[in-house]
Amino acid sequence: KEDEDGNGPLSMAAIAALESVLTSADMSCLEEKDLVSLGKSFSFISRVVLGEEEETVDDKSDNLDEWKTACARVIGAVIALGLCQEKEDDDALTESCKRMKTLATSLLPEILASATSPPKDSSKSNSIRYEWAVLAGACANGTSRVSQKIVSELISGIIAALRSSQADQGAPAMVLAYLIRRGGPNVSVAFHGMSPPEPTPFDIINEMCKPLQLGSSEEKMDSEGNMVGRQLQVGMSLLQLPASRAKDEKVANDAIKRAKSILPFLVPAYERSSAASSCGGLAQFVDQILPPLSEWDEVKLCIAFPLLAAVLNSLNESWGTLDSATLKILRSMITDLAQFSISSDHDAHARSAAASCLFSVLYHSGQDDDCDEDVSNFRKLLEDVVHPVLTNAISHLKGEVNDAATSRASSSLLQTPETLRSSFSQVEDIISFLGLLGSAAACKGGPLSPTADKVASFLIELSCTGASQFPFTEATLELVTPSDQGRKHPLLDPASHAYILPASAFGGIISVQNGGPFWRQRMTHKTLPILSNALQLQAKSQNPPSLGTLAVVCHMICCLPGSILGESNIQQILPTMVAGLVYFSKNFKALAQSEMISSKPTDVLSIILAALTKILTISPEYVTKLIGVIIPSLLLLSSSTESSGMYIPKQLLVFQCLETIAKHTQARNSILREKDQVVAVLSALVDHPSMIIRNAVVQVRNVWYILA
Repeated sequence: KEDEDGNGPLSMAAIAALESVLTSADMSCLEEKDLVSLGKSFSFISRVVLGEEEETVDDKSDNLDEWKTACARVIGAVIALGLCQEKEDDDALTESCKRMKTLATSLLPEILASATSPPKDSSKSNSIRYEWAVLAGACANGTSRVSQKIVSELISGIIAALRSSQADQGAPAMVLAYLIRRGGPNVSVAFHGMSPPEPTPFDIINEMCKPLQLGSSEEKMDSEGNMVGRQLQVGMSLLQLPASRAKDEKVANDAIKRAKSILPFLVPAYERSSAASSCGGLAQFVDQILPPLSEWDEVKLCIAFPLLAAVLNSLNESWGTLDSATLKILRSMITDLAQFSISSDHDAHARSAAASCLFSVLYHSGQDDDCDEDVSNFRKLLEDVVHPVLTNAISHLKGEVNDAATSRASSSLLQTPETLRSSFSQVEDIISFLGLLGSAAACKGGPLSPTADKVASFLIELSCTGASQFPFTEATLELVTPSDQGRKHPLLDPASHAYILPASAFGGIISVQNGGPFWRQRMTHKTLPILSNALQLQAKSQNPPSLGTLAVVCHMICCLPGSILGESNIQQILPTMVAGLVYFSKNFKALAQSEMISSKPTDVLSIILAALTKILTISPEYVTKLIGVIIPSLLLLSSSTESSGMYIPKQLLVFQCLETIAKHTQARNSILREKDQVVAVLSALVDHPSMIIRNAVVQVRNVWYILA
């Protein structure tokens, strides 16, 4: 019997006991009167889960959530038990098993219909979906047969939603993603094990590759509504006027937008090890489309690349399970993947996913083959793919920088054309791709270690000096040389911003976690002399540190253990980091203006603070003598009342540094001298518009206030 409130301790205990009975006891020996009683109980419990039973307590009660969750577990156990019956012939089942199977079969459609519908109380955006918990419990407690039944229904629901014109087409996919996380391993196995005539994951992909409304596009369809083959059709009658082509592009963009709303819920299914069975089909699908020839090829790649990238990333430990045909297809796509990733003509998300696919293929393929083929692949990508486009992009950037310098010389206002930002973005993408190749070569090691060394040395030298010889060529690439005024004020100098790009790519290389234990040590040994020479030359100047050199220093401190850098090297590069901190703190207004050129200087400030945080936390003795310089700079950076959400993370890093410094016992005298100033500045920030900043300020101020 129920408690007075309907969901008190006694009811909770009863529902938990019922769940235990369902998941552990033999239900085949139940008598008729027991089955009738259980049937009534299950009917009541299902109404509770579906929200059809009136609540006896306030909706905000924690007891109500616990009660409904317990009810959901019971219904999940009922469905798992009823659908686990392997015998299709009802005559071979006992009466109790028949009753449980019938009950589960009647409950499942109701639960699925409710789970794939919007929540009944739309005012609660974060409301708990108890129907999802039912399905997850059924999959987790049931056999593979249960997961196959539920997953098949969800795939059909996803396809039906994509074919409909309803506003929310992602509800069934959201349920699937929940089951992948909470429903046990059978869910992903069932998802990738589906085969015709049952709906399959590729049916979802094919459906997403179609226009939102089949009749709204002039794209040719066959009798079954599928896209026609990719054979290029010719003829005057097939030429499109600008208006019709723009219409096709709009329809394709709408399809991409819809796909991006669904893909986040499908990707988790492809991140499981069971997704290896889908890798061959996805690789073949992509191979048939690359290089894209139409807007709809772009749509297909925007859908397929994220899924293929998720599969390949999940195979880090089991790459050898792929069959030889799939491996051959993946290797054959290396050049096409590189060209797609490096081209600005394609969707940014698809390019990123393609680059991830390329990294996995380069890192894993050829492990048991002749290593000469690997070296040849890397050299071909560097010489034939990266070098030409990087040369052209840098040349174009030089022209834009020079034009911007000329326009600023004739105007007191800082005006940066959109073409300059676009040129920065293009060069950044290509250099980042070069860094990806370098990281893949470094992680793979062996005969490819010299390739990684060449790429890293090129990036370091380019960021520190502005000129370097491109790997495996005799060509020297040069960035724009900053003017004397640009060296004095690099934040407002577009030429100085360009030096940050190769430094960021180098930071991307040494931050990768794959590969053996020694490649970072080797790369550091190869690149530190280049950095040391640049620092010695720049030490003779009275100008602020070069933004490129500063970025390299901070990336090394952030990404490399102290045991690899060595104490002497850390002490050599730390003054550059502190000098950069001082320069940014004294020119904060110029930093805000620099956003009109590019966001790279703001990124440099982030890694300066991150590097300082690491040093203060791990090896504070290195900066003991510099505390008197560091604290005033941090106060200048913290005193900004800028309420932009973009600057809040940097302010939090500043406060973290200040709090860590207060605990630095070796610099107690210097810290106490700054105490009053620190407390005064922090007290002025307690009314900051951001609650996160206010809380951090109060915490740090209290730490400093009690220093003695």
